[in-house]
Amino acid sequence: MIDAWSKKIRFLTLVSATFFLFSCSNVPNTMQVQPNITTEKKIPAINGDINWSLSSQDRRIAHYLIEISAGDDVATLVNESNSSRLIIQQHLNEQWLAQGLNISSDNAHKIDVQLIKLLAKVKQSTYKHKINSEVVIKIQLKSNNKTFSKTFNSRTLSEAPLNADGVKISAQLNKQLSLLLTEIVIDPELNSKLEKF
Repeated sequence: MIDAWSKKIRFLTLVSATFFLFSCSNVPNTMQVQPNITTEKKIPAINGDINWSLSSQDRRIAHYLIEISAGDDVATLVNESNSSRLIIQQHLNEQWLAQGLNISSDNAHKIDVQLIKLLAKVKQSTYKHKINSEVVIKIQLKSNNKTFSKTFNSRTLSEAPLNADGVKISAQLNKQLSLLLTEIVIDPELNSKLEKF
């Protein structure tokens, strides 16, 4: 009787381990963020005569986008295939130009986009997983002796059954980044500073 139970437990352990390994195999090694600034909310025009130059910095401690860990095992990391910092800078540049902001290189008025955090941490257990993702972007305006900075932060916590799916995690991270970029371009305080600084 005990031998039969032992065989069943071994079989279930083997099936669970195989299922876990198979599901982890659909996690890509790299991904590229693909934000999309939504136009559902009215994006205001920026009316001002100031010429700005735009730059960006990557201030992240972790330069990977997804970290999947299961217990004490070594975490699986999903790296960025292209620079997330440059993609974010490009999207903000395009949107601010569409809003009427004057952007050119080497001006006295400077916009500095700082990517502080862009990471989804996944804790995998046998039958479920938890995702804690956070995006933090700081916008800093500088001119002569004046400085203005504002930090935009988005954090989501979710839990789902079974094993984590890399495609779904990256889609969630892209959606979160898109919403934060939309929040940046519609922010009234930032837009008023971009008009008159």
